[in-house]
Amino acid sequence: MTTALDTRTAPARDRIVSVMRVHINYRTLAFAWPLGILAVIVGVTWAVLSLAPEGSTEIKTGGSLFVFFFGLVLFAQMVTQVFPFVLGLGVTRREFFRGTLCVAAAHALVFGIGMFVLSVVETATNGFGVGMQMFALATPLAGNAVTELLFLLAAFLMCNLVGVLAGAVYLRWRVSGIWTAVLVESVVIGAVIFVVTWQGWWGTITETIADAPRLSTMVLLPLLVASAAGLGTHVILRRTTA
Repeated sequence: MTTALDTRTAPARDRIVSVMRVHINYRTLAFAWPLGILAVIVGVTWAVLSLAPEGSTEIKTGGSLFVFFFGLVLFAQMVTQVFPFVLGLGVTRREFFRGTLCVAAAHALVFGIGMFVLSVVETATNGFGVGMQMFALATPLAGNAVTELLFLLAAFLMCNLVGVLAGAVYLRWRVSGIWTAVLVESVVIGAVIFVVTWQGWWGTITETIADAPRLSTMVLLPLLVASAAGLGTHVILRRTTA
């Protein structure tokens, strides 16, 4: 990995930009691979649906959702590999966090807008001419284009920052930290499901979500999760050594 970090004497802003440049070394992994895999998924799905008689089928597929999880894994990997490298060159933990946050936001912006454009094209072309529904899955729930776009941006940012948090947990506690986090998450989710089922609250919860403004459930909620992940990352990295 090569970079132009001027570590000890550069201003803080320049060091943050340098952290971003180090992250950019992952641009092939961050863009070429997910786009290539997505192109294959779309191509195979389109080819299969094109063989069906016109109007006989309409397929909703979650094939495009892998891009969200790809971002999560990508940023976890970037944190674990870049943090020790730049920390040894004089970058502070705060500067690393800010630079990583900027890259995660830029990545979410690019992929969020890209997915939105594909959603619009898919809707306008009746599923690329074969009734395929791969990118416009959130369109009926969002109700309008603005909410859909904001949802995609917020969802990508949430996944990216959860990945950053996972990377920070690994740096601090290694594999045992990851599995402990998975265990705690499983216990909490299981406990919530048990209590809600026991109390018969599913109907009330479903109605509350259905009646809530879409901006609250589709935009603010993922942004809250992203903020919590960012805060957790900041706290953990302050106590993490290279």
